[in-house]
Amino acid sequence: MLNKEKKLNVLTLCSWYPNDNNPTLGNFVQKHADAIALQNRAIALAIFPSTGDTSVRLVHTKRNELDELVVYYPKQEGGFVLLSKIKNFFSHRKAFKLGYLKVVELMGKPDVVHLNIVYPLGIWALWLKLRYKIPYVITENSSGFHVGTEHAYPKRILTLCRIILKHASVLMPVSINLKTSLQKLSGSDSFEIICNVVDEQLFETSFQENTSKNRFIHISTGVDSIKNLSGMIRVINGLCLSKPDIHLDIVSDGDIEYAKELHRRLGGNQCIDFHATKTTEEIAGMIASCDALLMFSNYENFPCVIAESMMSGKPVISSNVNGIPEHVNKENGILVNPRDEGALGNAISSFISGEINFDPKKIRAYAMEHFSYREVGAKFTTIYQSIL
Repeated sequence: MLNKEKKLNVLTLCSWYPNDNNPTLGNFVQKHADAIALQNRAIALAIFPSTGDTSVRLVHTKRNELDELVVYYPKQEGGFVLLSKIKNFFSHRKAFKLGYLKVVELMGKPDVVHLNIVYPLGIWALWLKLRYKIPYVITENSSGFHVGTEHAYPKRILTLCRIILKHASVLMPVSINLKTSLQKLSGSDSFEIICNVVDEQLFETSFQENTSKNRFIHISTGVDSIKNLSGMIRVINGLCLSKPDIHLDIVSDGDIEYAKELHRRLGGNQCIDFHATKTTEEIAGMIASCDALLMFSNYENFPCVIAESMMSGKPVISSNVNGIPEHVNKENGILVNPRDEGALGNAISSFISGEINFDPKKIRAYAMEHFSYREVGAKFTTIYQSIL
């Protein structure tokens, strides 16, 4: 029988994770790993191709209670495509074996594997279960499972993911909407909805009443087909004609030259500033200085920035898509129909005028209940214990 007082050995296999090539990739996955490490012996293992390496390279860091292992393998490019894919697979397998040996060296055999994002590392969670009888659970954030959308995974990847999903003990999507897509693909009925986690100490709340409510922030990858930055920019530029004090900060680690060009064509006024990649600490400071978060996505699961804004006591003005209305409601935000620029403009105007008001204490309390390290970590631990 499992001793519930004993810390479990948890290997978090991370398909997305901050790394040398992309320092912000999957930072919300990293936060999940931090939450797991509060109550368990946890190691995060991530694997990435690298054009700058000629052999497999393992980087081991220790951050608070969490051991992080990021393994890089040389990426094969050029020549015959099939041959390159075969070489990359074997290099990937070598990288995983190196990483797993380090895991065993540090903590012994894992009690449970927590796979964060099915593709591409899910094959190793499945292999560990078949080879060593280690059960695995899955947290999923990817929009790739929304079949029929522009960014859905191709059929060959969905076929592989179906097998991996079927062998998981519990599936933990970040939204009910994503659960529906995973359920259709896997046929599983073992689900728990567990949200992204937010550092409640970093994202603090100021309960002082703002005299003006005209500063907004948007944070995303900036992929226009998903985030609809173009629509948001048109709305803000239109409002600026009658509300010259309105201001929007757009923060993105993606290529948003198209957005800057659109803003220039619309007049290039001072109502919008564009920012490149920011650290989490810088993001927290910018959210603290704004009055509300703007999201105008065509589809989403549940972006971490919404949880971060709520933890900071800030309301959210967003399109009513996918997983967003599961947490954004009249107590903490305003929802509008996707692509309806007139509705977004009206919502922003109502907020600025004071026609619609929000209580930052209530917004913060909701976030603490759903997104704090302690709450999320405790939910994960309960699930691990239930399958052992």
